[in-house]
Amino acid sequence: MRVQIQVIGLPGSSKLRRFAAQKLDVALSCFSDGIEAASVRLRDINGADRGGVDKLCRVALTLKGNSVVVIEELGSNILLAIERAVDRLRQRVSRQLSRSPA
Repeated sequence: MRVQIQVIGLPGSSKLRRFAAQKLDVALSCFSDGIEAASVRLRDINGADRGGVDKLCRVALTLKGNSVVVIEELGSNILLAIERAVDRLRQRVSRQLSRSPA
């Protein structure tokens, strides 16, 4: 599975990339045969100087057979947004792959 992670407007981008990559790897390892690529975008929508619920984690997976699964999670803490997005993604991929013909 190819993974691309983009961080926009958030401090500690290398740590965030590692965190997101590790969470994806753990959550999706059992589905790796059915996944071609993953794209993760982590972004502070309002900018670093403003607080609030403005941290976005958007994950898009391309499954074998060219179907795409996209999950977005918004929160005040980017680490929690990543965890929630990856958990929802794992559930969605599990449902989608179990419906796919073998």
